[in-house]
Amino acid sequence: MKIDNRYDTSLTATQASSAASTPTTSFRELFEMAKTQATDSAPAPTTLTASTGKTETAYQTAVRELHEYLQKTPEQRMREAILKQMGLSEDDIAKMPPEQQSAVEAAIKEKVKEKLLEQAQDNVDAAVTGSGNKLNLPMY
Repeated sequence: MKIDNRYDTSLTATQASSAASTPTTSFRELFEMAKTQATDSAPAPTTLTASTGKTETAYQTAVRELHEYLQKTPEQRMREAILKQMGLSEDDIAKMPPEQQSAVEAAIKEKVKEKLLEQAQDNVDAAVTGSGNKLNLPMY
């Protein structure tokens, strides 16, 4: 089977000149050219994970991070978000003296309490106004 590739704009200059000298190229030749182009292209970006010491692609990193996120409880996610707002990490808290740790823990508990009260108020408001009743069923 012969394929005419004179109009193929994706060929490199050397491939185009060789293709121009022979107006038709066999499927096997096209396959070999594509295989060569695929191996010449840059590999996917990789990162070295600290925990395993293995390299992984950006996609694998994103999947791993999503999996770790989904494994956490809502309380853990809320705590991490509050720590991020405060500009702290769990390691930072562990390095603090006990008095400072208890003060930070108290501040975190207060912010968690505020967020939970906000959510509860939003739920009450939605129930009262009926906007939370998505099926428009009668409220009893």
